[in-house]
Amino acid sequence: MKKRSEDQALDKLSVGFGVSFLVASIFNALLIITKETYAPVKNWMKSLFGHHWTTHGIFVIVLFIVLGYILSKADLEKKIDADKTSGMVIAGTVLGGLIIVGFFFKHLFE
Repeated sequence: MKKRSEDQALDKLSVGFGVSFLVASIFNALLIITKETYAPVKNWMKSLFGHHWTTHGIFVIVLFIVLGYILSKADLEKKIDADKTSGMVIAGTVLGGLIIVGFFFKHLFE
């Protein structure tokens, strides 16, 4: 019978990309706020790939992939188990969503 800690182990890629998801989700939300509140950023992003949402998507995906790859080399799987990785993915989803909803909710009453 396996020990509980062995059941909870994930490989390097899973942990690295789990942490990367947390960071990319929060970055995504903050980038939305930045470009919605500061027109020069939105215009610059539009100039790069034709539309600010295209640039936005590229930035978030590149951040996720590059950071995930870098973190996968950092031996995080020795410190972060499956439960913590799952928690980070859930936290990234919830925090990113709350940041975006909070920003737009604030504008509802202006």
